Amino acid sequence: MKSIFVAISVVFLLLVGTPIHSQMVVQNLSASHPSPRPLIATEQEVKQFFENYIEQYRARNIEGFLWLFSLKAVQNQKDRLPGIREIYNNLFDQSQALRFRLEDQKVEIYENAVEVKARYEIEQTKSSGQIKAWKGQGRWILIKEGGVLKISTVDYRNEKTP
Repeated sequence: MKSIFVAISVVFLLLVGTPIHSQMVVQNLSASHPSPRPLIATEQEVKQFFENYIEQYRARNIEGFLWLFSLKAVQNQKDRLPGIREIYNNLFDQSQALRFRLEDQKVEIYENAVEVKARYEIEQTKSSGQIKAWKGQGRWILIKEGGVLKISTVDYRNEKTP
C-alpha cells in the first residue's frame, strides 16, 4: 500500500509540479527568439526609389535628384553633398538629354539599411550633339531619414570604353 501511495505521489508531482514537455518547448522558443526587427524597406519601396532616381536624373531635375540624397551623403568615398550638387548641376547643365539604365540589380534589405548593386549605363547627349557614354558597376546604400529612403553612400566604378 505504501508503494502505491509513493507511486501516486510521484505521478501527481510530475503532472502538477513539472511543466509538460510541449509547454517547455514553447516557453523555450518564445524566450530565446524574440520577434525579428522589421526591415527598413520593402522590395517595392526600393524599386519605386530607383524609378524616381532614374526619372529625376533623366529629367535633369537637380532639386528632385538631390532630394534623394541624405544630408550626410558620400559619393565615390570623397564627395559630400555640396560636391555632389556641383557634379550633377554641371552634368545636367551641359546635357541636352540623359539616359540612365540599371541592369542586374541585387538588392539586400536589412533592419537599418538597403544595399543595391547593379550595372549601369549612362548616355549623355550634349547641347552640341556630341554623345558621351559611361558604364560600369554601381553600389548604393540607402537609409531612412525622416521616414523616407535616402542615399547614404553611392559608388560608381566606370569601365574603360574602347
